[in-house]
Amino acid sequence: MQRLTWSNFLTSSERHWDVAGILFGAIAGIALLGQLITEMNRHGESTLSMTFLFGYVVVFGFWLLYGMRFKRPAIIVTNAVCLFLQSWIAIVVLG
Repeated sequence: MQRLTWSNFLTSSERHWDVAGILFGAIAGIALLGQLITEMNRHGESTLSMTFLFGYVVVFGFWLLYGMRFKRPAIIVTNAVCLFLQSWIAIVVLG
């Protein structure tokens, strides 16, 4: 059994990187979901800026297209979820 080291991880298979990408993307999704829930339960105006709201819509949209172009499942899945959640946050704040 191979010992897990930083060097071994950096040179591990693409499958390991895809799994890690999905796990770290899930962390981003959970953070966005928490923000969405906070905004939905907020009584009063949001403190989120339009730059944050729409900047990340653009960023997640770009990375989704990037993942689709290069056929990277981890990038596609995580950015599709994050784009959906960020867009929903924007709708809630603007509504």
